[in-house]
Amino acid sequence: MLAGNNDVPAWNPVLVRSYKKNYDQTKNEPVYVQIASAKSNGVPKIQRLVFQDFLRADPKVLLFSAATRNAELMAVVKGSQTHEIFWQMPKTGESFTISGRLYMVAAPTMSHRFGAPPRRVTIGDSDIHPDEFWEQERLRQWKRLSPIFRASFTWPAPGESKHSLPKDGSSVYRAPTVRLTGATGIDTGYKYTRLDAMDENAGVATGLFGALSGFVNGNGRAATNGGQLSKEEELRCVHNGALDNFCLLVMKAVRVEHWTPNTVAPPVRMLYEAMKDGSWTQEELNP
Repeated sequence: MLAGNNDVPAWNPVLVRSYKKNYDQTKNEPVYVQIASAKSNGVPKIQRLVFQDFLRADPKVLLFSAATRNAELMAVVKGSQTHEIFWQMPKTGESFTISGRLYMVAAPTMSHRFGAPPRRVTIGDSDIHPDEFWEQERLRQWKRLSPIFRASFTWPAPGESKHSLPKDGSSVYRAPTVRLTGATGIDTGYKYTRLDAMDENAGVATGLFGALSGFVNGNGRAATNGGQLSKEEELRCVHNGALDNFCLLVMKAVRVEHWTPNTVAPPVRMLYEAMKDGSWTQEELNP
């Protein structure tokens, strides 16, 4: 049975309604979902993503946020052509299993590592280059983050040992102070638990390396204030480094399964699948 048209598939308003029922948008708290994956040795792995938004130009596309320094997650995104996300609603008990392709939108300074933004996703504005559109969208989503969640992008790489020591023997966990590591980044440990978005006109768009160029000399040492960054310089560098670490994961859905609990009858299980012509089918399955 056909479900929806090329513009709005039938599952989209169902998911939007469920999202509004289950989350208080005024609190601006992270909304976690799970992505199924496997390690390089074939061992299954469940990882978390944070839902950000629905793409305005294409209701089949969902936006998630992630950290580029999460090596395991980046390997999953880059190493597979298909991905599956499981989303359990906390209040209604519904679940959505969304299958499709994940594309990455990383900072321009990271394009040499993660490639260009997606080209196979409708952006709705033919007058703007896709690279420019996706960077604007990445900045827009960055500003929508809560200060607490935004600060997590300044933290060390997820999944690595919390007690491992760098080569110089120092530990950002035991001494959470800003430490410049040459021109490759700033290690702040967990010093920052809140981080406000800053105006990109002051250098955010150039990323961490642009911010450091005015503060650090060729030996990786601070070039002002007797070898120490001022608070403003430090915050700018930390913010830009966090912004470089922030990326969008863009999922173009091709299959959505919606499971709804029922206390007086069997649960309802609906399947929506995309066809080659852009239409969607809808079928009720046994729960």
